Amino acid sequence: MSSSSSSALEMEIFQYIDAHQSDFIKDLKEWVAVESDSVQPHLREEVMQMMTLAADRLATLGATVNLVNLGSHELPDGQVLPLPPVILGELGKDPQKPTVCFYGHVDVQPAKKEDGWDTDPYTLTEINGNLYGRGATDNKGPVLAWINAVEAFRALKLAMPVNFKFVIEGMEEAGSLGLEKLLEEENQRFFSDVDYIVISDNLWLSNKKPALTYGSRGNACFCVEVKDTGSLQLSLRQTGMMQLYLHLHAERD
Repeated sequence: MSSSSSSALEMEIFQYIDAHQSDFIKDLKEWVAVESDSVQPHLREEVMQMMTLAADRLATLGATVNLVNLGSHELPDGQVLPLPPVILGELGKDPQKPTVCFYGHVDVQPAKKEDGWDTDPYTLTEINGNLYGRGATDNKGPVLAWINAVEAFRALKLAMPVNFKFVIEGMEEAGSLGLEKLLEEENQRFFSDVDYIVISDNLWLSNKKPALTYGSRGNACFCVEVKDTGSLQLSLRQTGMMQLYLHLHAERD
């Protein structure tokens, strides 16, 4: 494709985005309004509702959608709760095109206005051109951005340059319970033809500078037990990009 053709294509896509911006914001507002807090047991039905909304949006695009049942888990108090299903979606099977797998999650961390929010966290609010709401950036907004991008291509009758696969979960903020086992089970099936994986769930370097993370080494978690003889002084520091959370149990002899 020539540079002039590429520029014309980009212009067409951006014009579509500008023309439908209000629709994109309306959809995000609907998603933010769902209190899909995966940490609070009494909100588990909200998480289930959020998974259904996401699955329906993918199906509307024409994607093949499979809501995989992960079973249940037991809380420390003995209460048993169902785990939200994981969405495995697929759009396009052209063997001549690479396959990109997108990962995202639609659950959120707990949020209350008394926690320090200036507005209701579950009501998407625009202030000075910025949108505020729980999940707007982590991670409902990025999930919708991918869906909206595919939607724009289809609306403009443009050929998709890649095949898409989607992995969307609802327990990321609670440790992604059940996801690892599913990934292992689907390694030679759903993921067998995946060429690239994109995770749109990361940090910005500043308010105006996003970051493109091209590698991930995972997380290292430590539990440290310290015996204090009475003269121990502790200092916790953050070094570079790595954060170590130390759970210290002081025990005097």
